[in-house]
Amino acid sequence: MKQLYKTIRTGAALGLLSLALVGCSDFLEIKPRDIVTEDNFWNEKTDVDQMVAGCYATMQSDEFIRRCIVWGELRSENIYPGTDVQNVEDLYQALRENLLTTNSYCKWDRFYEVINKCNTVIRNAPLVSQNDPSYRNSDVQATIAEMTALRSLCYFYLIRAFDEVPFTREAVTQEDEVEYQPASSFDYVLGEIIKDLEAVKPFALEHHAAIDSRNDGVGQMYNSNCNRITRPAINAMLTEMYLWQKNFDKAIECGEAVIAAKLKDYEREYSRQTSLTFSAPQLLTAPHGLIVPLYQNTQNNASNVADAIFGKGNSFESIFELSFNYSSAQTNYVQSSAVGSLYGAYLTTGSNSGSGLLAVNPSIVSDVFNGTNAFFANNYDTRYYTSFQPVDQNYGEGYIRKCVASGFNLEPRVQNNIQFNSFESSAFQGHSDQDRNWIFYRLTDVMLLEAEAYLMKATDEETEENTALLEKAFDLIYLVNARSVTDRTKHMSPTSSDATHRGPLMQTLRKERNAELMFEGKRFFDLIRYARFDGNTDIVKNTVTSKISSGGTGLFPSMPYLFWPYAKEEVQVNPYLVQKSIYGAGKTTYDINE
Repeated sequence: MKQLYKTIRTGAALGLLSLALVGCSDFLEIKPRDIVTEDNFWNEKTDVDQMVAGCYATMQSDEFIRRCIVWGELRSENIYPGTDVQNVEDLYQALRENLLTTNSYCKWDRFYEVINKCNTVIRNAPLVSQNDPSYRNSDVQATIAEMTALRSLCYFYLIRAFDEVPFTREAVTQEDEVEYQPASSFDYVLGEIIKDLEAVKPFALEHHAAIDSRNDGVGQMYNSNCNRITRPAINAMLTEMYLWQKNFDKAIECGEAVIAAKLKDYEREYSRQTSLTFSAPQLLTAPHGLIVPLYQNTQNNASNVADAIFGKGNSFESIFELSFNYSSAQTNYVQSSAVGSLYGAYLTTGSNSGSGLLAVNPSIVSDVFNGTNAFFANNYDTRYYTSFQPVDQNYGEGYIRKCVASGFNLEPRVQNNIQFNSFESSAFQGHSDQDRNWIFYRLTDVMLLEAEAYLMKATDEETEENTALLEKAFDLIYLVNARSVTDRTKHMSPTSSDATHRGPLMQTLRKERNAELMFEGKRFFDLIRYARFDGNTDIVKNTVTSKISSGGTGLFPSMPYLFWPYAKEEVQVNPYLVQKSIYGAGKTTYDINE
């Protein structure tokens, strides 16, 4: 914890634009403040707002976002070595599943820094209301709900990356307040953060400010409300957390609450509009009656979804994302250097060429081109064309463009199995790989989590109850799939055996989830969840080890190998933190040598 305190004490406060919220309220005018406060600081509502802004600003740091990607995506089958990654030792060794306790990605400082900042706000916010009458009790409760959610999200990342982690709700603002904590179990921490979120959810704001109705001239309305925690964001988090806890009924309940909130947003912002174009969400209906407002791709506008969500950002479908606003012409900006260096052309010349340190699995690049369709539904699935850019006409390698491209403009192109042109640079217009937003939760993510909960409740028995569960799961999967497949004849069929039997539908769901959320920091965490459900690591072995050129057969022999070791210095500082036995004197038992 002293390492944590040093990080907190020396961390510089970020400036006005650190939060980079788009079209939001006066919160934009708040300057984030360092967590170590003066004795006379907690007096006014603006003091609290400064501290809240500081929590979000820390989450925007390179170290924080970089770990969201590395912990959640790098070890999956989606990721291959990119440009010069062999010269970045820690990243390269992690790609080879050679996890050392000295690896910098074992450090969790930024996550515990956010946690401690949240704890400090939660402790002091009630005191401010005693001094500032404008800071009402309802405001205090809303602040506590927001900070509790950010804290819970950080802990959720930590347990999925490390399994067992120190857990505390106490704030540390002075060095003599440091109390070392042993690691608590995954299930204990998960249960505690769920309990915390349920306690504060009724007090969280549905909207922080009126949704900004400005649009980009073609009907794309910006969702400024997604840049801070809201009640729908808490429900999105709970949908996933309850799924990991195997509380499937609660996961479904929270997922339905998210969809209901989006339906209300649609009714308020879009239902009465008469001049909206393809950029507006539409009410899409599934075969068994489910209605959800989503963007829709068409043959004439195959890039609609990707451009709205990842190009322009802050889309209608977004639930919680952090905004970045890098511009070489600005002196005050927030640069998404983590995504830019890992995925984008940050390290190469040209505005639209080259990969980052990480690249896409060649099997994914060739998937539709060769007619394999192991990753994407079919050759009309637009996600195949917007997730990456092939290096050449042979579709043997590719650069990640999702999460870094600022615009998508796919053109029809029939060549072999290819239906859309994703090769020409014009398909990724105005590429700027350092100002793309980072999305934590969006609507289709939650829909697929809810579908998984339905399938986990179901059995193989042919009963009315199981049929109803399968139909509900199918509808959720269908809408996510169909909105990205431009040829209606290629949409999923509700009467096929793959749709009416639990096992095949579960496989469809898992394939669909990877296609929809590829490169968004979700895949390896999903694989860990599947392994926990199965009680073994077979799915991870079968999925990931093929990308390791040597020694792959010995990977992931048991569940502990799915998680990162503790950083060596954390174990040295904290007398109650015991290094995991599989990492011995600082390395795994299955190091891969050249």
